[in-house]
Amino acid sequence: MSAAATAKLPLPARVVAAPRDLPVSAPIELTGLHKRFGDVRALDGLDLTVRRGTVCAILGHNGAGKTTTLRTLLGLVRPDAGTVRVLGDDPLRDGRRVRARVGVVLDRDGLYERLSAEANLDYHARLHGLTGRRRRAAVEAGLRRFGLWQRRRERIAGWSTGQRKQLALARALLHEPELLLLDEPFAGLDPVAATEVRALLAGLARDGDRTVVLTTHDLAHVERACDHVVVAERGRVLAQGSLGELRAQADELTVLVRGAGLTDALLDRLRDDGVVLDHVRIDDGVRVRCPATGRPRLAAALVGAGVALEELRPCGASLEDLFLALVAGRDAEAA
Repeated sequence: MSAAATAKLPLPARVVAAPRDLPVSAPIELTGLHKRFGDVRALDGLDLTVRRGTVCAILGHNGAGKTTTLRTLLGLVRPDAGTVRVLGDDPLRDGRRVRARVGVVLDRDGLYERLSAEANLDYHARLHGLTGRRRRAAVEAGLRRFGLWQRRRERIAGWSTGQRKQLALARALLHEPELLLLDEPFAGLDPVAATEVRALLAGLARDGDRTVVLTTHDLAHVERACDHVVVAERGRVLAQGSLGELRAQADELTVLVRGAGLTDALLDRLRDDGVVLDHVRIDDGVRVRCPATGRPRLAAALVGAGVALEELRPCGASLEDLFLALVAGRDAEAA
């Protein structure tokens, strides 16, 4: 690639990778984070610890504080209260050092549309202090990893959302970061590309001992790729843990009910009373979601309504079940 390819781009101070210290057991430690934007409370006492070598997903509706959390980790948002440690450093005080060890893809990809895919990566490789053969090898490896090598000389103006996302991911990995922060990494990707990215992220954490933190609305990918899940709502953590731990909670929230007299009208009435969150009929029974502590109350309400209760037991539930139940429970508390 000629030097003219990036000659017109401003070159700020290089983000030279800092010497790597001894491994940090918890690359992310957030304690009591609060942040307001005017009347909007983006973070409300958020606590979060992410262990090294995990793929952590932060789930939540729009406005749950997911993107604000990522920007706080990068030192782009100053919290009103609380402490932030990323790879052992304070990103507000040691922002350049933190960003040199982190790979990032935010909601806006920050790619230069008038440049080719290769020139985009070359420019960012220079910012990270990569030179000569090492820089060229990193750029080529990034393009090949995402199947973009044949299109390396194309200007990216007009590229699809998915193609831009893949290029942004290649850019984030150029300097072999210890921590990856990804905002909606699966958005815009076709099913094949999304599956490949999912496998890549899981492999990076497993084989490279990197830590990946992502936000997403795609729960199917979370269940297949992530080993730590955080459910956030209105700037607070409602629940977090491994998939196994969260599934155990989901089993407590979802029950299979069988018995004569179990009508939809009765279940609708129990939903209005807050005993039931929702229900669906399966075979000869009903799958019911209820609040986390609601099983005894549900059993009492059913017997009190004259149901000849034959069975009420926890049943396997998905991550979606848990997410919806937790958020519904928080909404009920706020009402």
